[in-house]
Amino acid sequence: MKIIKPEFQAVIMAGGKGSRMPEVSSSRPKCLLPIGNKPLIWYPLQMLEKAGFLDVIVVVLETQKVEIQKVVDKTDLKIKIDYVTIPSTEDLGTADSLRLISDKIVSDIIVVSCDFITDLNLNPVLDLFRRHDASVVSLLFEDKQEPVPLPGPKTKNKPERDLIGIDLNTNRLVFQASSSDFDEFVSFSKKLIRKHPNITIFSRLLDSHFYIIKHWVLNYISHEKSFSTIKGELLPHIVKKQLSKKPKLPDAADKNQSIVNAEVRNDVYQFIQEDELDEKVRNTSSYNDHSGDLKPTYHGDIIKCYSHIVNNNFGIRVNTLQSYCLANAKILEKWNVITSTNITDLVRIHSNAEIHSNQVDEQCLVGEGTVIAEKTSIRNSFIGANCVVNSKVRVFNCILMNNVRILGIAFLQNCIICDGVTIESQVELKDCLVGNNHTIPEGSNHSNEILTADDKLMEI
Repeated sequence: MKIIKPEFQAVIMAGGKGSRMPEVSSSRPKCLLPIGNKPLIWYPLQMLEKAGFLDVIVVVLETQKVEIQKVVDKTDLKIKIDYVTIPSTEDLGTADSLRLISDKIVSDIIVVSCDFITDLNLNPVLDLFRRHDASVVSLLFEDKQEPVPLPGPKTKNKPERDLIGIDLNTNRLVFQASSSDFDEFVSFSKKLIRKHPNITIFSRLLDSHFYIIKHWVLNYISHEKSFSTIKGELLPHIVKKQLSKKPKLPDAADKNQSIVNAEVRNDVYQFIQEDELDEKVRNTSSYNDHSGDLKPTYHGDIIKCYSHIVNNNFGIRVNTLQSYCLANAKILEKWNVITSTNITDLVRIHSNAEIHSNQVDEQCLVGEGTVIAEKTSIRNSFIGANCVVNSKVRVFNCILMNNVRILGIAFLQNCIICDGVTIESQVELKDCLVGNNHTIPEGSNHSNEILTADDKLMEI
């Protein structure tokens, strides 16, 4: 029986260690960090399910597979998940991970980061890929991140920016590099300017780490092992290759020329699957993506990279402490558009939670097995599973993860309290982050601090 290949296979990258925010990711896999009352990975999974995908490959670390699977199995998702593990002892990038799972990929692929949350309908992005028979399509968002109060010491770290060149007439992605690669000036080749005279350079676009990639690109990655990441290494390389021409293969009749030419054999063009009929169709098509010259469609380019820029939709990558706080601050407001369901479908209070206080407002979520005593006041806060909040506790604008215990009189404002923390009585915390399994002793008063053992922040 002939097996019909799917048009796309979806891959979620969930093997990251959360190195940009170890304060909150040291106690659990990054993809299981709570956003509202869902694990982070739930959001890209439901996005793919909503788009019609029946199955997905999820790449995880060997040591985290059981924990991740256990948590995801408890959610309401119906999409079939194939967990594929990568070594926990190695520091592998996204391209490395694709290389390791290449035997499972038989079609063009959609690669999504586990920390991507959006309300975007994927059809326009998929159609851009189909319409131009693209090699790669990347999804970009305008940087509209709102300032949010962060727990811990105040810092002025500037985010690293990408320089992205796009021909807005066609959405062709023609230039991509990190701004740190340049001192003062950025130069462009005459060849690039001649082909794309109307390039717009962006420096404040956010790469969502959502890519649609041709299968031949995966074959190229599998062969060319120097690429470790998609965004930082593979994508700039493929974008630059659009300017090059397919090298001529040695003439078999020329006995003075070696048939085994390593430079030609390893060139990206040797992996592109385009037969003579595809080339004739492209060259004789009445469609043209440019004007003002007599060049053929797409200037005869076989490699074609595109970007879809999103202007009005919500989209965020939860890969820093700031974006983690922002995602939690926005999730209730955006829930109905992210999930395409009514906000009332969100279960605010788990059926097994015990709430004895009448001062838990509607902006709160409370997890399974949590007990909140009377004479407590909790507002605009997310409380995880199996927490205990005793009487005379006030909690405002906080995130309490699992197994947190607040034993007595306490005041918490704008704090993140990680798994297994114990807060004794007569404690006041403002703008603090408390690391996992830490104990805040009785009578403590802290503001703008990270309270945890130093070794808890080390990546292992």
